[in-house]
Amino acid sequence: MAEVELNDLKADILVIFKQIVANKISAGDKGRALFLYKNESLEESYKISTYKSAILSLEDEKLEGYIKQLFKGGCQRVTVIEYKTEMADFVSAIDDLSPNFDWIMSTDTGIQTDVKAYAMENEKFAMVYNIEADSIDVCSIINPNAVLKNDDGTTTNITGLELIPIVGGVACGCPYNMSITYKLGQLTLYPEEEGIRLANACNTLQTLNANYTEDMKSLAIAEGMRRIKADIVKAFRTGYKGKYKNNYDNQCLFYSAVNYGYIKELENLGILDPNYDNKIYTDVETQRSAWLAVGKTEAQNWSDDEVCKYTYKNMIYATLDVKLLDAIEGIKLTVEMF
Repeated sequence: MAEVELNDLKADILVIFKQIVANKISAGDKGRALFLYKNESLEESYKISTYKSAILSLEDEKLEGYIKQLFKGGCQRVTVIEYKTEMADFVSAIDDLSPNFDWIMSTDTGIQTDVKAYAMENEKFAMVYNIEADSIDVCSIINPNAVLKNDDGTTTNITGLELIPIVGGVACGCPYNMSITYKLGQLTLYPEEEGIRLANACNTLQTLNANYTEDMKSLAIAEGMRRIKADIVKAFRTGYKGKYKNNYDNQCLFYSAVNYGYIKELENLGILDPNYDNKIYTDVETQRSAWLAVGKTEAQNWSDDEVCKYTYKNMIYATLDVKLLDAIEGIKLTVEMF
């Protein structure tokens, strides 16, 4: 095991976090959609294609239109799985693609429940049509139909299912420091003078408890939570895991990198509230419980500082305490007349 050099460790972790934050700015890790498209004319059971631009020409004009709608909404990368019969035939392929998408959706009415289930089981976000899920991971459109204005000025009547790539593209591609605009567990479209708006940028979460609070109904909050957790785990895995001895000084170096190389940058970007004391630190009670569970009864009387110093085996028990900013969606205005 290498002897730790403090500056080297900090540099490695900070570089990783700077790369992650750079991706936040350029949307490099945002806007990645997986679109499932039923094509009964396929010879094989499924086919995978990846697109990085809306400039394309496909024989299937309907699929081409869906892909272009996803990019128009803000997607940076669209992976398409064309399939012949049902989602169960290619779940393993979706698993293999997991690092390359954050949102999953389909216009096939037959697999809306399957899409919901996959998202909930695998910590992905799903855009579905008229599905009750009570989940932080699932957004559901309830408009039964809409009129789509085409680029040439003509209009087309579309169904609620056909809204999925339009609304899904916007949700998937929306920057982290913005919101798509929250109501009772469903996404609803409504007209205003400037155009069509989403009445509520929300997921389907309804049941609140110690783990799921009111704020988590907001799509901006839910997506930010998921992304920050994934970023910190990735930085830990690629720049820290297995490289250094598990003592408190080394843990503090990781905390410092998170706090100053990542969290402060997210505050500057408007993703986290700079007026809140955003930080990561040792989860004292969890670490104390770990020692008690193996018979170290004196841990019950350790001070918080002592618990931190007595690191547990090869584990870091950490708590991330941050305040994610939601977008301003409303105003209450009182006018006083003299």
